[in-house]
Amino acid sequence: MIRVFTYPRKNILGSYLRALVGVVLTAVPLLLLNPISVIVYLLVFLLCAFIVYGLRAIFRQFTRFEVSGTGIVMTGPLKRSIKWAELDGFNLNYYSTRRDREAGWMHLRLIGGGAKLSIDSTINEFEDLVRLAARAAAHNGVVPNRNTTGNLQALGITRADMMTPVAYGTADR
Repeated sequence: MIRVFTYPRKNILGSYLRALVGVVLTAVPLLLLNPISVIVYLLVFLLCAFIVYGLRAIFRQFTRFEVSGTGIVMTGPLKRSIKWAELDGFNLNYYSTRRDREAGWMHLRLIGGGAKLSIDSTINEFEDLVRLAARAAAHNGVVPNRNTTGNLQALGITRADMMTPVAYGTADR
């Protein structure tokens, strides 16, 4: 059984909107300012950053992660895959947007077989995907660092959860 994980349209549309607003707010002043102004350089930099952000949203719209008993495959504009048997790197990081660490996002990084996959927590059913990857990592003897262990616990994933056998198409909740 293959399980498919995608980024939700709502999040992608929000990214498109933010990129569009950023491009407009930087492009309009660029058209109106004197070309030798120092501010032009800052606006060009910001314009490029918003364009890259928009391109990232396009990539996410078409990216899918397919998880099966043999591994995880990223399809879309970029294609990569990692066989579970070759998984030798597993990191889960939390990035806070506030000082009290109440708001933020998580980022899962998988390494194996010469490939690297990066997945952030806006993807559908992120916790299930992390649980499946954590089980594969534990099965391969990959020891998570202290930061990753703490973030797994924050998701409710314990060491015992990681040691249970897994049918990769499903994840116990």
